[in-house]
Amino acid sequence: MPVAIDSAPFGMEVPPAQISRELKKLWERDSGVSTRASLINFAVYCEHVEAMRQSTELIMALTRQHACRAILIGFEPNSDSLQVRAWINAHCHLSRAGAKQICCEQISFLFEGATRDRIANTLFANLDSDLPLYFWWQGSFSADTDEQLWAWVDRLIYDSQCWSEPEPQFVFLDDSLERSSARLTLCDLNWTRSLHMRQAIAQMFDHPENLAILHQLKHVTIEHAPGYRFTALLLVGWLAAQLDFVLKRSENDVIDYQRRDGAAVRFSLSAQPGRSISRCELSSGEASVDVQRDAAGNFFRVKVQLSPERVYHHLLPAGDNSTESLLLEEIATGGRHRVYLKALSFARQISSLNAEHGLGCSA
Repeated sequence: MPVAIDSAPFGMEVPPAQISRELKKLWERDSGVSTRASLINFAVYCEHVEAMRQSTELIMALTRQHACRAILIGFEPNSDSLQVRAWINAHCHLSRAGAKQICCEQISFLFEGATRDRIANTLFANLDSDLPLYFWWQGSFSADTDEQLWAWVDRLIYDSQCWSEPEPQFVFLDDSLERSSARLTLCDLNWTRSLHMRQAIAQMFDHPENLAILHQLKHVTIEHAPGYRFTALLLVGWLAAQLDFVLKRSENDVIDYQRRDGAAVRFSLSAQPGRSISRCELSSGEASVDVQRDAAGNFFRVKVQLSPERVYHHLLPAGDNSTESLLLEEIATGGRHRVYLKALSFARQISSLNAEHGLGCSA
């Protein structure tokens, strides 16, 4: 039987083959009161109807800042029915001048049963002109994911934090991307999640006097929330890649690197209550930089100690790390994420070495 669904959040149900005609009628009925706006195609893949409702709420919030045609793709694998249903809707917001509404289209699809192989063609048939395609894939990639999906994607957005086993997922991406578009950029919300922490750390070393801590670095302590170990590993990978460290040993939550001058650097990870990464301390012995998220979670309190007599304090924004904020940050950011790819390579090296000892890389 078809899945029972409250389709009110998705707008008006239409035959999938008549979406273009029905959208045209929708704007004709508007009589010029609103202005249709679209700068990108923003596609979302999720599984189950409840995820579709949650995604629609996020899309509505995102359209306040980013004009797009949103294409929501819901997949219900447990349905006995073999059908594809479609809805059209518009999210409208007053312009800054307040004179006219700016509206973004949302096209929603629900694929039921063994219809996954129809997703790629349906998506491509409903893209808005030749605008860039940003594709947010929720959850894990499956072995039967159609590789055609990546052919037209400019930015593939995913969240490695939700993967219980990240390495097989990245192997799948590696294999798929070898046969897909060279223009595709990988965008990991788990990497974006550490953005404000990375910015806080980097800002502390803008001052030349503080650079001695990096040159003589001996120990790095990272505290992360339970379930966010791979987020912490990406932070380790970023530091190690930027400082050109060589991995020597990784076991449990202790990771040993070698500096350029041959000296040892130890990274220690621990799971602590809090939000994603709550603390990162870089120490060269007597001197250190300690970045800690405050109790409310909105700011980083930074302590720079150059000697017992020379201690400096800073207060920096920490970001809220909500899914909406992470997506807004990712959509607004351009570039190829080369720093992420370097950090990811180091993080995968650690998790791969851990897996050889039966430790895995999840919390």
